[in-house]
Amino acid sequence: MPVVQADSVRADIREGDQLVTGNWNISPQIRPDVYDAYIEGKSKRFAFITNRDSVVFELEPGKSYPFVVLLNGKDSAFTEFKGIQFVPRAQFSKEYQAAHRGKTIVEIPKVYELINIVFALTDRGRNINGLVNRDTDYYREVMEWFEPYTSHEVVKKVNTGLGVDGGIHAIKMDAYPFELAADGKITQGPVYDRIGNSYTNNFRYYLPDLENFGKASRFEEFYNAHRSYYDRLIQAYRDSIGVPEMQRWLARNFPSTRYDAFKIIFSPLVSANQSASFFDLDGFREAQAHVNFPFHKAGVPSEWSEKARFVMDGNIVFTEFNHSFIGPEGQKTAYHARIQKAFSDLSIWNDNSKPARYYNTPESSFDEYMNWALVSLRYIDYAPPAEQEKLIASNEDMMVNFRGFRRFKEFDQFLVKIYKARKKGQTVADLYPAIVEWCEANK
Repeated sequence: MPVVQADSVRADIREGDQLVTGNWNISPQIRPDVYDAYIEGKSKRFAFITNRDSVVFELEPGKSYPFVVLLNGKDSAFTEFKGIQFVPRAQFSKEYQAAHRGKTIVEIPKVYELINIVFALTDRGRNINGLVNRDTDYYREVMEWFEPYTSHEVVKKVNTGLGVDGGIHAIKMDAYPFELAADGKITQGPVYDRIGNSYTNNFRYYLPDLENFGKASRFEEFYNAHRSYYDRLIQAYRDSIGVPEMQRWLARNFPSTRYDAFKIIFSPLVSANQSASFFDLDGFREAQAHVNFPFHKAGVPSEWSEKARFVMDGNIVFTEFNHSFIGPEGQKTAYHARIQKAFSDLSIWNDNSKPARYYNTPESSFDEYMNWALVSLRYIDYAPPAEQEKLIASNEDMMVNFRGFRRFKEFDQFLVKIYKARKKGQTVADLYPAIVEWCEANK
């Protein structure tokens, strides 16, 4: 067994040509400490690098490669590379591409709704604001039907899983690839392995218990009884949120990024936990928005006109589709390293006591600044002129005082100014050099 010398508990790992620095903590108390190495093809070279030594393996899927790290010449940390075959996140067949190209799909899938019902039954879902929408008649009907199954094993396990950072997004999104058969069996469909960007599907762990829960609680019966309600919400998303307009706006302002299909996937139970994903595989590009429904509270008068509310109702799905355009733009060579440097000290940009703390990388923080600044730009193009200034101010107040993005007001005002002054034919993408330069000057 190879022995690697180390005087520091931090180590680097090289995967092929990619070096990840300081990401491994040498832990003698874990025996063995396993690194899951995902491999495309037959093999891939991995290196474990300490401050004094290194070891290199040509890893193959299905095989393990043990070695010992001798820390400070006395403590043995038994370590292991485990080769795992990499599976693509999705496989878009020619048939799938032909059926979906140029379309926007809006849906409340069965398994997706089933896991959201489990979220509602958990202690976290009942007590933590923002996880589950508890202000609708539908929520009350869910609780009345499924309350007897609160002690089910899947509810306990999911409640624990929700306590992990990103837990609700990972579980919910990765439920989408699964389908519910007439006999109550849950199986994985042929298109997606997972929706999130991790190497594994985060939902699969809960599948056997969830299947049992669905059968015991007669979920299929509940879902079919509410199908007309689901259809009304789906139709509202198609007709009353302005989705085609926002897609055209994004395509016009980010002309180097295109998508062949869009999907809006939601549940009436989802509250303030939105997420997005996009795919570029098999010559097909798909953008997904995993969102809530923009319910209006009954009996509460609105301070906004009907036209302003129409634009505002689209904000959630708009800010998720935004990521599918902002992400690729910010990754361009001309901007990526500069954004990383400008946002290297996140304490300047984000208040760590507020939700902004979850945007804990330079890339994610910059993208969220851009994301909601685009909301203000869309107000300029589509909201009633008399209400634009107030709408933009409300957006800035929410981002700074509630979400904790310290510099958003200045950032937003700058972007609004240069957008209004742009030359004919200029797009938001054309403004990126000035935007990145502003971030560098205000870091």
